[in-house]
Amino acid sequence: MGEITTSVRHDWTYIHIRDRRTQIVLVRLQIGHTYLTQKYLLTRDPQPYCNECLVPLTVRHLLVECPSLIELRHRYLYRCRGRDSWVYYLSKVFGPACLAPGHDVFRFLGEAGLLLNL
Repeated sequence: MGEITTSVRHDWTYIHIRDRRTQIVLVRLQIGHTYLTQKYLLTRDPQPYCNECLVPLTVRHLLVECPSLIELRHRYLYRCRGRDSWVYYLSKVFGPACLAPGHDVFRFLGEAGLLLNL
């Protein structure tokens, strides 16, 4: 969460998103606690790793780091890049540009096949 905002106020919430399920998924992504990445804590299974990169599976890895998702990232999260055109930041992914009424973050996750597992 500290990478997304330094504020402890609720200015990072997005009340324009009306669907409750979408709000829940968004908050889980923001705090990095999704079923896909944290399920092993509940089930005592081994920690999940990215099949392509062999690094621990985290929200940060899925949204801004994984090279296997770079094409989708360029297609849906192009507004979430930093000034250096190929670097993505979580603070921008969860910022107003990527969470505008089009919800590009959710399109990215849906096409990557990750949305149902969050």
